Amino acid sequence: MKSINKVRIAFKMETNEELFSPEELEKLGYVPPPPERPHDWLNEWRIEERLSRWQDTSNGFQYRFAKLRHRELPNRIARGKEFDLGMLKHERERVNDQLRRHPETCDRVGRHPNVAENITATLDLSGSHWWVIDRWVEGTTLAERLLEGPLRRDEAATVMGGIAEGLAALHRAGVVRRELSPRFVILRAEDGAPVLTDFELAKILEGAPTVSKREAWPDDPYRALEVEAGGDVNEQADLYSWGRILAHVVSGMKLAKGREAETLAKVNLPKPVLDIVTACLRKQRSERPPNIQAVLKAIQSWK
Repeated sequence: MKSINKVRIAFKMETNEELFSPEELEKLGYVPPPPERPHDWLNEWRIEERLSRWQDTSNGFQYRFAKLRHRELPNRIARGKEFDLGMLKHERERVNDQLRRHPETCDRVGRHPNVAENITATLDLSGSHWWVIDRWVEGTTLAERLLEGPLRRDEAATVMGGIAEGLAALHRAGVVRRELSPRFVILRAEDGAPVLTDFELAKILEGAPTVSKREAWPDDPYRALEVEAGGDVNEQADLYSWGRILAHVVSGMKLAKGREAETLAKVNLPKPVLDIVTACLRKQRSERPPNIQAVLKAIQSWK
């Protein structure tokens, strides 16, 4: 095969098929690459690798992730989230706001080290699949990391501090995350810092319709009770989720709701951190800290 390629290069041919006949290539043992299929491309992006199977969102969509590479700028890589709209033909108006919520949230926040950066969103050529394309972040999700056990103290401080900073950026932009979960946090490989992503069910407090399921929210170990109840939601819902994630991060377990205090007391947490996470985990919203700034102040010395 190497000798075939050397001859092709010497004659300045783009492909082996230009230099040899099919019979000659067959005798040389050359197997041509399979032709590119239309669905290997999404506009100017090549679908380089499927990263997950189809999964279900809380609002009834099916989605999967892919790694994309730009046609003209091969060093530009992106994370694509593909939604299957085939089952939603008669509900497209209802779901349009949900499909656009992630890009809209990213636009409101702007560039931030702890928030995903959206590049674009588009339908594929068939019109039956919606793609949300974000700048690529090399790393794994926090959920994947937690399968290995609890985080070290320095890891936990970096991750939970970064999640709080990301939430602060969302809240300044008038956005409540509502569905904060380790599945939707990517840990950057280069420094372990968290990046919040997947904002389809985020709530924009002013100027945009609320997106949610028509049915009840499914149970989630990190979601605040007021979100599941479908009531009024503000930024304090995200504080509860932050506390639930911290409890998992330092204990290595998904603790029962309302039963976290006993386990957290056995973990070597600085007292200000223990006090603030305990307050965040109050079931009643009025008993939680007033905002994410109170959390950031309490954990500023946690290293």
